[in-house]
Amino acid sequence: MSVNYVKVKRMIHCGENPGEKFLARLWRNNDINLDTIAEEISNSTTMNYADVIGVVKALEQQISKHILNGSAVKLGMLGSFVPAISSKACDSVDDVTNESIRRVKCIFKPSVKFKTMLSKASLKEKSLEVKGLIE
Repeated sequence: MSVNYVKVKRMIHCGENPGEKFLARLWRNNDINLDTIAEEISNSTTMNYADVIGVVKALEQQISKHILNGSAVKLGMLGSFVPAISSKACDSVDDVTNESIRRVKCIFKPSVKFKTMLSKASLKEKSLEVKGLIE
């Protein structure tokens, strides 16, 4: 397993040395859906596919319920889902109302173990050359 990247050319407009620069960008593989995850879990455990789907769907509902009630949900090695709000600054305490809240959101905070795994992930350049292309 490795994190893939591609080299891209960008025009940088700020900083000490603006101009044309090259940088690495993440190459995201195909998205994985719930069915694929459930099938993989079913193949690596004694649970059948339907049981895995049922448990994962229940997990989704419970996480949503607790986040909407203002609780952080800690999922062990993966990390935590933490509810948060963004609000505008007001001149007086009475001006702080529901209308001063701009956005309600959920922040994912990876665990220390998961952050460590990410920092140690192997990196691999992805070739964008298409074989067999007629020029």
